[in-house]
Amino acid sequence: MDTYTQPLNSRDIARCAGVSQATVSRVLSGSPKVKAETRDKVLQVMKDLGYQPNVFAQAMKTRHSGTIGVVVSRMTNPIVPEILLRLANLLTAHGRRMIVWNTDTEGDEGVVNAIRQKFVDGLVFTAAGQQPSAMAIALEAGMPIACINRHVDGAACDQIVGTNFEGGAMLADYLIGAGRKHVAMINGPHDRSTLAEREAGLRRGLREAGRHLPDSHYGQADFDHDAFRSLALEMMGRRDPPDAIVCGNDVIAFAVLCGLRAAGCSVPGDVWVTGFDGIEMTGWDVFDLTTVRQPLDEMTKATVETLLKRIDRTAEAPRTIRFETDLIIRGTTANAPYTT
Repeated sequence: MDTYTQPLNSRDIARCAGVSQATVSRVLSGSPKVKAETRDKVLQVMKDLGYQPNVFAQAMKTRHSGTIGVVVSRMTNPIVPEILLRLANLLTAHGRRMIVWNTDTEGDEGVVNAIRQKFVDGLVFTAAGQQPSAMAIALEAGMPIACINRHVDGAACDQIVGTNFEGGAMLADYLIGAGRKHVAMINGPHDRSTLAEREAGLRRGLREAGRHLPDSHYGQADFDHDAFRSLALEMMGRRDPPDAIVCGNDVIAFAVLCGLRAAGCSVPGDVWVTGFDGIEMTGWDVFDLTTVRQPLDEMTKATVETLLKRIDRTAEAPRTIRFETDLIIRGTTANAPYTT
């Protein structure tokens, strides 16, 4: 590899990589038109030579900053860092940088300022329950947007989600088929589209089996460990306790398991428990949680590809892409098989 005493430029990178300067420019701008092997080769040459592109010059030339903003909330939910890690890896592979705003602590102000100053080329929302002000401002400004793991009714942007409704119905089918007589649910706030859809699917599945979800077997709270734990304690203290509890997501299920332990209930001996999302922790021995898994690898890949196409103005009309969820059976339901 050549050694340079003068500052490197894109022509030097192109010569060392054996590609055109235009190809280097496309790699730097994150264009999806570059083949993966070519992009990897150019990026490796940049790394070997210690090349640092002039971000401001690049932005002036391409009118792109090379930065993607990601808006999150509930950082305490492990699915959020799992999504962020995948997004960061994919965006880096496309030559993009990522900046994250946590709306729980920062509000929407930082996102809104970035939109108005054109600091980012596009936004990924993972925290859009109802349509937030930042999303409305971004849509009005014509900024490319993609939502992942959230669906916002009426939003004119790409939305990448799992089959939450179908997953909820599948849990009803599984539990009833396995002989559970009294299915309950503990859920979080309905302004999270995922939780609302999962509950709707569970209720539909129970109705189709001639069952229903009585008020005594339903609990709902804002995201708080102690609140979900208390709901489980209260539910199991009644004269007609459930023999299965469906939780809106895996984190709720962890709190419910704590409540059941405090109540002296055996899982799965006295009651079965299921989660939803399939985060890594569900497979830990201490939880061994049956859950409905979302394919995060496929979902984040589709999110990045769709957003970059929209930034590059090669995308079609905004659409909702749904990825099929699957049931992961573990110890909290006695490893009982799913019979259809």
